[in-house]
Amino acid sequence: MGGQTQQRDQLLFVFDVGGVFIELNADRRRTALEAGGRWSGGSAPDAGLAEANMLFRLGRISEGDYLDRVQHIYGLTIEQVLAAETALLSGVLEEMASYVRQLRVAHRVVCLSNTQAIHWRHIIEELLGPEFFDACYLSHEMGMEKPAEDIYHAVQERENVWADQIIFVDDTLDNIRTSRRLGWNSIYHTSAAETISHIEQVLRQPTAAQQL
Repeated sequence: MGGQTQQRDQLLFVFDVGGVFIELNADRRRTALEAGGRWSGGSAPDAGLAEANMLFRLGRISEGDYLDRVQHIYGLTIEQVLAAETALLSGVLEEMASYVRQLRVAHRVVCLSNTQAIHWRHIIEELLGPEFFDACYLSHEMGMEKPAEDIYHAVQERENVWADQIIFVDDTLDNIRTSRRLGWNSIYHTSAAETISHIEQVLRQPTAAQQL
């Protein structure tokens, strides 16, 4: 661990975004994408579409390249694809968002998200705002994604903390399994009430975090 390490009693909160702070509506996105008549969510997977989504999520193709590829698969205009992508993000989950705004008063709060440029722009500009997190670690900017270990290591190194200083919240079990394997104190998010209760437990007795 390079550089000066944060004090050992300081906690770093690392949050997933989609499903934790942002409500996701996959049905609304699918309906909008099916409007072109060339693609159906119930059809066999399209290899070209899967590749384009993966490359865009990892920042290996530009937004323009992504839109050019997928508009032909969906049979939509670029404007329609953009509208469908943002239709996935149906709103802010306010109970968690309000709680974390207060949490930031005393603690550093960052996000670790598998996302892509269109989604993230909408989240920052229209939903959470640019000051919601102290730092953002995003798959399309880092070229890595959960649950692979490299992105977790990168966050820990950049934040300059020990594993047991990290409280990680995510709603995907595979991502939680990786974080636990790396020694991060991990909370599997299923509801705002349960997650907030777990965090409050950590704040009362930090050594209890390993049991979550």
